[in-house]
Amino acid sequence: MLLGIADHDAATVTRKIAFAHIKQFDHIPVQAAILRKELGAAWDYCLDSGDLPETTPNWWRSVLRGKLKSKGRAKLGVKSGVTKRVLSPDEIGKIIRWLPNFSKNVEDMLTLYLWTAVRGAEIEKIEGREVADEGDDLWWTIPKRKTKNAHRDDADDQRVPLIGRAAEVVRRRKEAYGDGYLFPSNSKMGYFPQKSAGVAVYFHMPYSRTHPDQQRVRLPVENWAPHDLRRSARTYLASLGCPRDVGEVILGHMLEGVEGTYNRYSFDKERKRWLTELSNYLEDVAKR
Repeated sequence: MLLGIADHDAATVTRKIAFAHIKQFDHIPVQAAILRKELGAAWDYCLDSGDLPETTPNWWRSVLRGKLKSKGRAKLGVKSGVTKRVLSPDEIGKIIRWLPNFSKNVEDMLTLYLWTAVRGAEIEKIEGREVADEGDDLWWTIPKRKTKNAHRDDADDQRVPLIGRAAEVVRRRKEAYGDGYLFPSNSKMGYFPQKSAGVAVYFHMPYSRTHPDQQRVRLPVENWAPHDLRRSARTYLASLGCPRDVGEVILGHMLEGVEGTYNRYSFDKERKRWLTELSNYLEDVAKR
């Protein structure tokens, strides 16, 4: 994506050059926005380090700002629009029953999305050393540096009680892989990425034309991605009566404002109670 500017003198990049370069990728807006962000960060770094003259404008920060927006997932080549999918209990029940059709990595990762409501970026990097029995319960303590709140000075490690199928998945993987990554991979990252779970889900959609020569079973529920399971889990918690603050803490969100500053309660008891309620609910819908 740097073709055309790779050999250009960075100090002489004009607004017109920056605009034209990003504009050519506006048919893939997410990638274009990432490119724009990375180039802006590179210019900022070189301005800070003195490798660019102080008077060099960083046009990447301003061109097409706010104009590179996703058009949503494509279904048979048609953009479906940006949607925030919450799956119905009937749909979730079908998906849970269908999970064994995936590879074990994908099945287990999707199970953790539903039973913990944790982000995929944190699930993919779970390590055995982060999991421990505390009394009768199994807890996963996600280090702050691995969370979305890593940059927040007032953030803490994220505590996740592993209930029901989540505990079964993690215990089995910890026994197999020890203290290292519980979703190990031969990739340079060392772990099985959440993106691979998303690719697997799409591959099994009834409308997927990926590798059309490969026979496969098709999912009974269409138009969803792994992150929709997290959103659905949060919605079910609300429907079960989980207080808003507890639900947000379970998601790994920080309480804002004065409450976030002064309320340092860990909510461990509440996390366990409501994720147990969620586990019971998911088991119920899986039997329907």
